[in-house]
Amino acid sequence: MIHIFFGASGAATFRQFLKARGIAEVVAFLSENLEFGPISHGDLADREPWLDRHVPLDDGKRDWLMREEAKFRKRVENDPERLIWIAPASATEQAGLYWYLSQFGGTDLKLAIADFPFDGDWNGESPLNLSEVDLERMGQLYDECPRMAWEASRFPENRWSALVAENALLRVVNGGWLQSAPEDHFDQLLLARCPRRWVKWPRVIADTMGSIWKIGQSAGSDLLLWRLRRLIEDGRIACDGTLPASGLGASFNTKIRRLA
Repeated sequence: MIHIFFGASGAATFRQFLKARGIAEVVAFLSENLEFGPISHGDLADREPWLDRHVPLDDGKRDWLMREEAKFRKRVENDPERLIWIAPASATEQAGLYWYLSQFGGTDLKLAIADFPFDGDWNGESPLNLSEVDLERMGQLYDECPRMAWEASRFPENRWSALVAENALLRVVNGGWLQSAPEDHFDQLLLARCPRRWVKWPRVIADTMGSIWKIGQSAGSDLLLWRLRRLIEDGRIACDGTLPASGLGASFNTKIRRLA
């Protein structure tokens, strides 16, 4: 049995849970966040140079992306008994699932779909993504979430090819359905959370993520970093130093403020 996640954080928590329970099962994850960026090739080869240009790392280039994808493929191909864990409210996880279906198909695939509220949650909402699920709730998922055969009526196998054909740089979940969206979809929320006084840019990213959660969507930090850099380049946000970059390097303390 191999448990498949679309995101490193959820997979890491799930591994901790399995270890705590003494369960010896394999966990694999696709590290690429496919909610944004180009998706014109099935092997994701076009993403590495695009990300290095638009969401650069503080400490180098992403020359490991293709190696990570190859590692994921090998682990999946080595185990025909596959269980995918997904929060359908997450654009990252839906996009990962559709990419998976385009590459491996859905034959004999089972899904554990986190579309129910956890015990004790005050608002009765299902998780927006599995990266937000803590160890205790991961145990509840493991114990209570039914394993269901993949159904093309809910997650069509050809959805990825349709998204590729639309050639958008952003994908969001709307009404439970993964859709292409204009690349500036979250820009107004970013601007609204960026004050006219100087603040460190990670604070703006974090506040914007909270605003997005409130409208029932989610967005990763690198997605918002891409948009923040674009707003700086367009002259709508001022930057007092090195342009923000992904990681904990020199740009982490860069300050920004809204101009318009």
